[in-house]
Amino acid sequence: MPLRDIVGHGPLIRLLTTAVVRGRVPQSLLFAGPGGVGKRTTAVALAQAVNCPTASSDACGVCPTCQRIAKGQHSDVVVIDRGEEASIKIRVLRERLLDVVGYRPFEAKRRVYIIDGAEDMTNEGQDALLKTLEEPPSASILVLVSAYPDVLLPTIQSRCRRLRFGPLSEQDVERVLVSRCLFDAAQARQLAPASGGSVARALAEELGDAVEDREAALNLLTAATSRGVQPRLSAAAKLVQHDPKRRSREAVGARLAMAASILRDLAALAADRPLPLANADLESKLRQLKPAFDVTRAEAAFDAIGEAQDALDRNGSAKIVADWIALAI
Repeated sequence: MPLRDIVGHGPLIRLLTTAVVRGRVPQSLLFAGPGGVGKRTTAVALAQAVNCPTASSDACGVCPTCQRIAKGQHSDVVVIDRGEEASIKIRVLRERLLDVVGYRPFEAKRRVYIIDGAEDMTNEGQDALLKTLEEPPSASILVLVSAYPDVLLPTIQSRCRRLRFGPLSEQDVERVLVSRCLFDAAQARQLAPASGGSVARALAEELGDAVEDREAALNLLTAATSRGVQPRLSAAAKLVQHDPKRRSREAVGARLAMAASILRDLAALAADRPLPLANADLESKLRQLKPAFDVTRAEAAFDAIGEAQDALDRNGSAKIVADWIALAI
């Protein structure tokens, strides 16, 4: 996929495209940001852009080189992840990167190594990678992809140029679900609010889970209109009740993303903005909540949900986070 076809992340894509045109792509990069927002896809697109034989500013996307890179079949573009293992072992790093990174490209202009889920590398593996990051061969580019970049050793982080990827908009998630994942528009519209800006999270959400998540989120915001503590704590308890096949933090995170989507709609209604509602089918219920959520309160609650999601990302207890957010909003 050419860089120009990446959904979202406009400033980063323009930065990378400019670097390709000028021949100044940094040799050690860290693509950091939430999971499922397109970091790995962008890394592969970058590998195509620097190696496409028919274009100078971006990949054509259709030549044999671009096609083989996209399919993971090009000898000079290597993607490393943990696969079925618990971590990325130093043995894998040596076999696929460390012992061969000094070789000249077999057929491409640049060798590109993409370590997806870089935080899964063992400390031993990270230590072994340091020297290569410090002095990468001139014909090689290393791209570390991580949803948890601060887990990496500080020495690894300091030797990479970090590009920060943010969550996608709900509209962008819908667009990807429809155009690339072949969801119908109605289903994509239901899944996007639970995604938190992550296509991967949207794909992980079964439609039934999305409906339950939105009900739990709406129940949380309804309980927040009560002056009593007990209704809020009851809503918090329902927030953490989920199908056993789901992880607690993931389930609560999806429900908080739904609550954030509803709060954006409430803020739009409170401000009388003529904007399309993400949860248009809930408009009657949202209008019932509108008197309790003026713009100031809706924005404050939205910020609180952001703090709660950050706590979940830092491995906070799902129950404690649920209780806190129920009282905070």
